[in-house]
Formats: sequence, C-alpha cells, structure tokens
Amino acid sequence: MSRFNNIEQILEPINAPIKTETELRLAAVLIPYFYEKDKILFTKRNENLKQHQGQIAFPGGRFDESDKNLAETCLRETEEEVGIVSSKIRLLGRLNPIITNSKHLVYPYVGLVDKNATITINPSEVDLVFCVTLAHLIDEKNYLSGKIDGIETNYYQVKDFKIWGVTERILTDLISRMKDSENK
Repeated sequence: MSRFNNIEQILEPINAPIKTETELRLAAVLIPYFYEKDKILFTKRNENLKQHQGQIAFPGGRFDESDKNLAETCLRETEEEVGIVSSKIRLLGRLNPIITNSKHLVYPYVGLVDKNATITINPSEVDLVFCVTLAHLIDEKNYLSGKIDGIETNYYQVKDFKIWGVTERILTDLISRMKDSENK
C-alpha cells in the first residue's frame, strides 16, 4: 500500500492563500507522483542553463503574468519541461513555500500523474528525467550529509545523483509529513 493513499490530509489546500506582499519572485514546482509505480519523477536540469545547471529538480519555474495562479504555473512548467499535459495531472495539495538563494518564494504542489501520461523532455531545459520509489526516498540510509559544491549539506543519494538544495528541502517536508501522519 502506498503512503500516498491519504496524502491530501497532510497537504495544504491547493487554493490556500499565497504570500504576495513579498519582495521575492513567486515560483512553483510540481512533485509528480506515479501512484501505480509508487514513484516520484525528477529532472536533471540542462547544463547550459543560467542557474542551477545540472542539478536534480522537480519541474517548475517562475510565475508568469499569464498564469491565473501558482497551481497553473507548476502545471504549465511541467508541460514545458517534461511534456506531461495538465489534463493528466490531478493536483492534491501543496507543501510549505521555500525561499531560495536566488530570491524566489517557491510553492511545491503534489500531483498524481495519470498512468497513461507521456513524457517528452524539452532538451533546452532538461537533460534527463528519472523516477525514484517512495520507499527509496523514505529509507534513512539514503539520506546523507556531506559537501556538495563546497557546501556542507544534507542530500538524498539516488544512484549517481545527489538530491540537495531546494529539492532536498521540499522532499524532506513531504517525507516528514508522511512519517508524522503514520505516527498519529
């Protein structure tokens, strides 16, 4: 049985208020979850991007004036980066926003991806995608500390990849909520 069965109960509602009176730029990411495989999708950012080159991330990006809200931002960015259309994603809720070093306030949304969704990578933004089982991410032996880019930090080890920074913080929030709900 997946730990995602009651996930909506531990997430903030999709339409919960957004902090707009901030000097930070608004952004949103999607945590794409494939229920049938009990896996979460990650991207490896293109090495030629201006920021966060080659890092492991969730699909997402800045709020655009044409977006109605941040939920729409994460769906639009997911389609742009990995080709999953919004009609194949059911948003379940969101996590606490994260402030980044690049002065963004990032709102992470959790979405169930339809098993028939297709993935088409946009090579100008994404080098590759991969999925990781929830069991692997929750297993504490895969959560480590060490230096990355000269910074002492926590990270998730997945094969040859280290998931750190904002993506690590988002994952840690999600996993701690899941563990807390199991202990109640």
